[in-house]
Amino acid sequence: MCSGNSSLKACGINCIMASKLPYYLLLACLILLNGSIFLTAYLASVGDPASKDLYAAFAPTCHQLTTRSVCLYKYDSDGSYGIGECLPMSTFSYSRANEVYYPEKAAYKLPVCSRDVAIYLAMLIGMLALPFIQKMESEDWPNRFILLAAAVPVGIDGTGQLLGFWESTNAMRIFTGIIIGIVLPFYIVPILNSLCSFIQAKFSGKEPAQPPFPAKRKKAKKKAPGKRGKKSR
Repeated sequence: MCSGNSSLKACGINCIMASKLPYYLLLACLILLNGSIFLTAYLASVGDPASKDLYAAFAPTCHQLTTRSVCLYKYDSDGSYGIGECLPMSTFSYSRANEVYYPEKAAYKLPVCSRDVAIYLAMLIGMLALPFIQKMESEDWPNRFILLAAAVPVGIDGTGQLLGFWESTNAMRIFTGIIIGIVLPFYIVPILNSLCSFIQAKFSGKEPAQPPFPAKRKKAKKKAPGKRGKKSR
């Protein structure tokens, strides 16, 4: 713990870096990100001009094609809301319209595509589950092949669509997005923790005992029990 006699450099930085700050910062960012995505569509549904600014803010991060997105429905009969595809897959186009009107409802597009929505929501779920599976301050990540396996479905589906072999469905985009999104926090958080420990060591004037990324660490070899070197007489 930090005592009154500790210097600001040795105490303040150590106390902050030794906490679960990276986890909570990432969790806060994901809550803000997911909230902003749904807030954008809601503001559009009530005619708030701020929605246009939010659509523009998300534009550099996503293609925002209407047929590859999900929408917030607002039903004319009772003003209730729902979630669904903006347009049927049979009407695919490269339109980026933010609003689609039907006889019985209006559809307001989320500012990122269905795959991105799934990834961000799954990451948030993964972050909430992480403390029950590993320590929030842990610097050790799972086997890298788990991440590779989770990336294969989204890689195949996205690449095939990009090269024109097929047009994916929103259901497939959501499914592949969930798979990769749910595992990402278990790699991102340990990397952030390792980076913080590395910075802490630099600020305290000590050489970091290990590189900042877990994948580069070398485990110490255990000596076999019972084997001792012979003493010279």
